[in-house]
Amino acid sequence: MTHAWKTPGAGPVDAWLADDHAAIDPDYAHSLALLNRCRAGQSWHKHGTFRDHLTGVYRMLKLWGQDRETCLCGLFHSVYSNEYVDLALFDPQHGRSVLAEHLGADVEATIHLFCTIPRTAFVNELLACDAVPAQGLRLTRADGETFGLTRRQTAMFLVVTVADLVEQWYSWQEDTMAGYPHTGHVPAAPLWSVTLWPGPFRPGSSALHLASRLARHLPALGVPVPPVFEACTRTLPQADEAAASALYWQVSAQGMPLVQPRAARHLLEAAIERNPWVGEPYLLLAQLDLMAGEFDAAREAALRGLALLSGWGVSWDKRVSWQGWIVWGRLLAQKAARREWPDTLRDFNNLGWVDPEPVVQAS
Repeated sequence: MTHAWKTPGAGPVDAWLADDHAAIDPDYAHSLALLNRCRAGQSWHKHGTFRDHLTGVYRMLKLWGQDRETCLCGLFHSVYSNEYVDLALFDPQHGRSVLAEHLGADVEATIHLFCTIPRTAFVNELLACDAVPAQGLRLTRADGETFGLTRRQTAMFLVVTVADLVEQWYSWQEDTMAGYPHTGHVPAAPLWSVTLWPGPFRPGSSALHLASRLARHLPALGVPVPPVFEACTRTLPQADEAAASALYWQVSAQGMPLVQPRAARHLLEAAIERNPWVGEPYLLLAQLDLMAGEFDAAREAALRGLALLSGWGVSWDKRVSWQGWIVWGRLLAQKAARREWPDTLRDFNNLGWVDPEPVVQAS
């Protein structure tokens, strides 16, 4: 198997790195302009702007090969608000014609339905069932209104839900939404420190467990299966996710012995053993290998991390953007292929250029 990157603009990942809107989708620039007019870039959302979140979910769905309707549902998935957020970019009663004119009436109706259904009930139904019924799902909102979702709608909303969850989840949200999807009304004053945004920005310890349990339904639903959790055939135990997150954070926050790298290596290897589905621990491990002159091991670790990050389309460690992790992983792989790594501190500051040629090969 050959792992390589292509000249910017020539592949799906590179189109995102280059902000090549035409390569992503010919209509993408028009959709972004509409979001900008509606102040999506001036509205807050979890670890950035609301536009950042919407485009991040859209990027994941595009990289997962989802169809146009599903991708647009992701790009506009909360623009009428929903049970979780107050982010109505369009009036849900009188502003629907704007989106219908832009996207088409059928796509707008799908987006409106997704904003209207009881999302927590949707998640809980999917967690509880062994398989999605042939007739789809029936959900009841707190006000008594019922919603019948076809199997096709269930599949679309499920893949958008998985992307939505993973794109936004990190320690601050995990604390404020503790126990999701079984959240209650917890008084904030006694837990004031939890509310201080952005907090330490640790990777979460529960969202991938939840996402894997939801995603297990996708292979049977007739949609392109995301390249995560071994094509959505594996689930991640919550205990393993929590342990892996803590182990990774000890290394990343340098909370372990710093004179020799043995402890860091053991912690990273233990994190990867418990959660092999995220790329960032592999990229930290590649750096240890590079420093030790273990270039072949560094190349393999960097390529594995890159493959996982490219498959997800989003970063797990959200202190750095997905794009930042991708280009850093490519730099690590390039240096490993050339069997070189800085040996003085100031030379690390000189790192930056990544060749456009596919210089990294691995079997």
